[in-house]
Amino acid sequence: MSMSDLIKIFIGLCLILFGWQFADPYWDKYWLTKEIEKAATYGTKRDIEQVRGLLTDSFANYGIQKTGNDCYVYKDERNFVTVKCEYDAKVEVFGEVLHTYHIKIQVSKKEEFNKFL
Repeated sequence: MSMSDLIKIFIGLCLILFGWQFADPYWDKYWLTKEIEKAATYGTKRDIEQVRGLLTDSFANYGIQKTGNDCYVYKDERNFVTVKCEYDAKVEVFGEVLHTYHIKIQVSKKEEFNKFL
C-alpha cells in the first residue's frame, strides 16, 4: 500500500465519522421514541406521574437535559394516553456546534385488553 492509499483511507474514515455525527440524533430519536411508546403504554394502566418518571429516566439515558415534566402528558377517561416531547439535539465536531436539530416526538396509546385471558 502506498502513502496516497493510506491518505485516501484516512480521509474516507474521517468522512464517515463526520457523517455519523449528523445521523446520530436521528438514531437516538428512533430509540427514544420506542422508550416514550413504552412509557405511554405503561400510562394506560398507571398514573401520569409514573409516566413522567419513566420519561425522565429515558431522557437521562440519552443525555438529554429534560425531565418528564417538560413533556405534555395527557390521559383521558378512556385511558387514551398522549405524550408530546420536544428537545434540541446538537451536532458537535471538535467542540464546535455545527447544527442543532429541533426534534419533536408525539406518541398516543390506548389501553388494550387481552380477551383471551
